[in-house]
Amino acid sequence: MTDASIAGLPRRSAFAVIAAGVVVGILYALSPLTVWAMLAFAFLIWLIGADLPADERTRVRAILLVAILARLAVIAGAWLFTDHARVPFASFFGDEEYFIRRATWLRNVALGIPIHNADLIYAYDEYSYTHYLYVIASIEALVGFAPYGLKAVSAAMYLAGAVILFRLARRAYGSGVALAGLLVLLFLPSLFAWSIAALKEPPYFLIGALACSITVATMRTPSLARKVVGVLSLCVAAAALQSIRDGGLIIAILGLGGGAIVGWLAYRPRAAVAFALLVPLFVFGLFSRPAVQFRAAQEIHRAAKLHWGHVNTPGYSYKTLDPDLYPEKSAIDQMSRGATWRFLVRSTVEYLTAPRPWTIESRAALAFVPELMFWYCVLALAPVGLIVALRRDALVTAILAGYAFAVAALVAVTGGNIGTLVRHRGLALPYLIWLSMAGAQFLLACAARTTQKDVAWR
Repeated sequence: MTDASIAGLPRRSAFAVIAAGVVVGILYALSPLTVWAMLAFAFLIWLIGADLPADERTRVRAILLVAILARLAVIAGAWLFTDHARVPFASFFGDEEYFIRRATWLRNVALGIPIHNADLIYAYDEYSYTHYLYVIASIEALVGFAPYGLKAVSAAMYLAGAVILFRLARRAYGSGVALAGLLVLLFLPSLFAWSIAALKEPPYFLIGALACSITVATMRTPSLARKVVGVLSLCVAAAALQSIRDGGLIIAILGLGGGAIVGWLAYRPRAAVAFALLVPLFVFGLFSRPAVQFRAAQEIHRAAKLHWGHVNTPGYSYKTLDPDLYPEKSAIDQMSRGATWRFLVRSTVEYLTAPRPWTIESRAALAFVPELMFWYCVLALAPVGLIVALRRDALVTAILAGYAFAVAALVAVTGGNIGTLVRHRGLALPYLIWLSMAGAQFLLACAARTTQKDVAWR
């Protein structure tokens, strides 16, 4: 703003503008990423209420604002109460500390800053490798070492994904389901925690939410040009998901592709019947070929080895392989067909139920019990919600359910650490929660009608 324009303002307004500029300048000097994140927050507050009725717009914007302030307060508290003479930065997860350090080592290598030989080895280690490390390294090359600014950026990405899914669910299921799902995404403790962690989960969630929204828009637009743009955008999103997390491409193909097919068939009963008859025959014929069986076995063995690696890392773990396969990792290559099926079944059960309350081994894990009970409720409501949601919007429901299933399947067969499982289970919950909330709304409506009938009868 020029001096002339400031001079034309009332004195109080001019001082307010100057003070705001000074505050923003100081904040930008301290943490440029936080300033950019705040701009993203302002856009999200506008976006979440766009086109909504006035009362609902005010309500959801206030809820989102509280969620933003809560996250900024936790990040600021971590900065204020951390003894930086003892540790360089605060981290909410052990993986987060390792993640930030690796990105910083990569940035130092790029800038020619000397690092220890051990750090150089770990910087390029295959364990937990992701291209997102290079994104963080590039950001730090521009703004400097910014562990707390990265947390604010992660919060902005997570909240952007939540807003996208809220708007998608709002159009499909109505305001009640959408608001309930939004509250869960914004304030469920485990989701809150990793939403402000400098990990790959926030960008992965954002891209996944965008991909779901783009798939729905692409399926519904009558414009051929928009369909082409949508397909190209989905290809980019699938590549981005794969670059962030191994298996992201498979999740995109199975989750979004399968969901789109089911959503398309839901409006075409004859095609759905033909599809239901032909697909089992096709799958049976495909897996009767030795080459396909060998390839499937290889992928299952690969997943089992990832599980083996998680079991043999520090922390509380769970086992889904036969006991004789744990002493030597190479024994997995000789898994029998029965052992393979037992591994898949146990992995599914553990994904859905772990950690069971009677298996909890620490006080910290005991604090997770209330959220574990909530997870069980979500699972119980999901089947009812799936039926209800299919009746309201089959396409959106099929895509959300398909993507949640694909994410869950990949995590189930590769997990082995309890803490990592809880965090990775949160990758499916943002898509599953809308279906469970639809089921809860339906059951509450049925209960209310039953109560009214009882009162009327009396």
